[in-house]
Amino acid sequence: MEHLEKNRQAGEILKRVREESKDLIREGTSLLDIAQFIEGKIIEYGAQIAFPVNISLNDIAAHYSPPATDETLLEKEDYIKVDLGCHIDGYIADTAYTLKVGEPDDELIKASQDALAAAISMIKPGVKTGEIGKVIEATITQYGFLPIENLTGHGLAPYSIHAPPSIPNIDDGSKVILEEGDTIAIEPFATTGVGRVIDDERVFIFNFLTQRPLRLNSAKKLMYHIQNTYPELPFAERWVAKDKKAEFMLRILIKNGVLFPYHILKEKSGAPVSQAEHSVILTEGGCEVFT
Repeated sequence: MEHLEKNRQAGEILKRVREESKDLIREGTSLLDIAQFIEGKIIEYGAQIAFPVNISLNDIAAHYSPPATDETLLEKEDYIKVDLGCHIDGYIADTAYTLKVGEPDDELIKASQDALAAAISMIKPGVKTGEIGKVIEATITQYGFLPIENLTGHGLAPYSIHAPPSIPNIDDGSKVILEEGDTIAIEPFATTGVGRVIDDERVFIFNFLTQRPLRLNSAKKLMYHIQNTYPELPFAERWVAKDKKAEFMLRILIKNGVLFPYHILKEKSGAPVSQAEHSVILTEGGCEVFT
């Protein structure tokens, strides 16, 4: 099937970028440099960016993509989660890893890695999504940690990063059955905390929703630019806003229903979080990891 070949091509590029990016994960590297390196390499190697690279530290589980003014530098023992995605003609590959800056992988990192491996080993056509969540939850709790219960894996569809079905990280009893040819991303999150994320007020990733009548010409101009440049997939603040005025215009677009905001997601108790993720294609007897 031709479209699966495009997923695989995207996956090959993403594997390369993921491994090369790990060389930057050291004390003193800026988050902005990591983001620009990863997104630049995706383009250089012949794919398109599926979503702004997420670089989430410590208790931030997801949706942090550094703004243009970000001056954050990696510090020793930071848990850094790097979640990256690319596409070929809309066919997406999505992967993530966690490292502890200046330290070997610890039990928290291994918990999410092993949960991912355990989930992949049992995925095949006919499996219910709740059964995958049960395996993920059991693996993480064996380590003495909790999965993040309100974050899930997801289907991958053309130009859609979060398509059905949802793949839970807990035993939620879901009866959705996976079928041959399904393309899904499995992403366990493990934490030493209470196992839930909450929205932070900050937003650095957005999705275009619809055109609306706007009074301010500058807001209208930004809306048309986003509609023409990023009509389907998520985009980063730093791609469109280089100053305070443009940042303010983005907030106006959210308020008017033009944009959907992906709020930063933080572990509710402030505890560190690890993440591991691969994209897979359901095959006749199992699944093929293509990232």
